[in-house]
Amino acid sequence: MLLRLARLVLVLVLVLVAGLARADDAPGTSTRLDQAARFAELERKGDQARAAGKLSEAVSAYSEALRIREDARLRGRLGLIALEGGATAEAVGLLLLAVVDGHDMPPGERKEIVEAFLRTRPLVCRLDINVSHLGAEVRIDGELEPASLKRNDFYAFVMPGRHDIRASLPGYRDAVKTIEAPKGGRERVPLELVPNPPPGPSSASSQSSPTAAPSPPPFPAPSMPGSSAAAPSSPAASLPPSSPSSPPRRWTPAFGATMVYGALSPLPAFGLVASLESPVREVFSWRIDLRGALSPRGIEGAAIRGALVGAWPGLCGTIRGFSGCLLASAGALNRSVRNPELSQWLPFVGFGAGGMAARTVGPVDLRVSLDAVVLVSSYSISLGGSRGERTLWGSHPLLAGLSVAAAVR
Repeated sequence: MLLRLARLVLVLVLVLVAGLARADDAPGTSTRLDQAARFAELERKGDQARAAGKLSEAVSAYSEALRIREDARLRGRLGLIALEGGATAEAVGLLLLAVVDGHDMPPGERKEIVEAFLRTRPLVCRLDINVSHLGAEVRIDGELEPASLKRNDFYAFVMPGRHDIRASLPGYRDAVKTIEAPKGGRERVPLELVPNPPPGPSSASSQSSPTAAPSPPPFPAPSMPGSSAAAPSSPAASLPPSSPSSPPRRWTPAFGATMVYGALSPLPAFGLVASLESPVREVFSWRIDLRGALSPRGIEGAAIRGALVGAWPGLCGTIRGFSGCLLASAGALNRSVRNPELSQWLPFVGFGAGGMAARTVGPVDLRVSLDAVVLVSSYSISLGGSRGERTLWGSHPLLAGLSVAAAVR
């Protein structure tokens, strides 16, 4: 009898513990499962609406799914729908996001999205917008750009033609730019916000003055909801009769300091860097660094000074402010001492990679880059004497560089 009672109590305890464990785990687990199921349901609903030609229902379903979880495939499908609906500028932005983030996308769908992007990108102009203060509202032709609420540097696509860009922030005068967007081009749009003058006797009258800045002109509603960057898509208004493919490529200069280690001496060399960069399509750019550096004196008691002059050309890809570059390197290095035992210029060639992070500080783009190249040949540092040649330092075939440069926008 006692044995049966003990077994019953043990069973009840195990059931109670299991129930408590399920109660503790249930909320988080069920929430995640519910969200996954809801996402799958909305994706299926959007696909069915799109197949049936109900584009507005498909946009609604995909947009609600993206509020649950970011997904490059759905961004791409929204871009294809926007393109079908005539919102070309908005479509290019969505397709670009899908191309950049959709590496795990099924090959067939990714190919369709990439081809659509390459086909439509030459029809619009990209605006690289940079606002001096975070939190400002940016409007293009009167339509709010949601990206401006989170970042002070972002891009938007617009149709060719005239566009008004306005940045507004309480306590500051509106910054307004009017541009002519070229077909297939890319334009930088810096917006500098200036604080309002302190309140005074003349401030009230100035607010009611007829010379106040006019409000932006009304903008026709785009064909797709939220396509603030899309201009009217009528053939006569959107495309000039005979426009060139794209404006000439522009090189942006930057200047700063550099530190180079390797090949010259066991100590780093310090000097100056001049950098040039030019965009290629959306996420790629050409870059070339020109560097000159001197190493400090003193290697094992010998007064040796090294000098290096070279160029570092590279092809870079940029995602979310960080650039990765494939680099080459070519130039000459010199070593000299007080006596003529060692004084020579030596050429060098190398290949490597690097990375660069950029940050906007007021009107200046601050760029910090770190790179390394492996030289084809290495040169040791040796001195001759009565007792034969003496190696001061066995050089390794590596040049590592750290540079900080600033570019005025």
